[in-house]
Amino acid sequence: MSKYQIAMEISGDFAMWARPDTGSTPTSYPAPTWSAAKGIFESIAFLKDGRAWVNPRRVEICRKVGDSCEQIGYQKYTNNYRGPLQNNDTGAFQFSTIILSDVCYRIYADIENGSGEHLKNGDNPSHQLQAMFERRLAKGQCYKTPCLGWNEFVASYWGPIREDITEKNDAINLDLVSVLNQVFDKAISGNYQPRFQRGSEAKIINGEFIYA
Repeated sequence: MSKYQIAMEISGDFAMWARPDTGSTPTSYPAPTWSAAKGIFESIAFLKDGRAWVNPRRVEICRKVGDSCEQIGYQKYTNNYRGPLQNNDTGAFQFSTIILSDVCYRIYADIENGSGEHLKNGDNPSHQLQAMFERRLAKGQCYKTPCLGWNEFVASYWGPIREDITEKNDAINLDLVSVLNQVFDKAISGNYQPRFQRGSEAKIINGEFIYA
């Protein structure tokens, strides 16, 4: 069976891929998690019936062609708490976070057959989703505006990969120790059961992170 693959580039001024182990002062991972990458793809296109779904495979941390930058930019950011413990009687509560600045990623994914049935000629949801995604990406159409983690961090660019403008930053090598991969036990209609990548699976090598 043919693999149906898709890819896109996304960049922006700020990004937040929150590490769950940083508690009440959230700090961002340097690259989107599997779940975050899946959400970016699905902001462009997805099938509501789940007969095909996007499975992110890897992400590249990028920079402008010719840029000598070899580091990931972090900065402090103050945010208003809007969670379930919000109390209108005491006024707004603000907390500090550590976010990323001036980011650019290329993300790659396979489209999986979620129907559980053998694909038939003329009824191929994987090909349908791939064609829908590529058509919308080329036209600048989306289901909802793609963002870089938090909704307020709207992408300044999202679309096809720009080979002449950006390149993988192969100077980035980091051991993240532990990275949240999936929040639920299944990609579609799953139950809450976080899964982490650890050890050799939690390393960014030459600007590339592989989703396990």
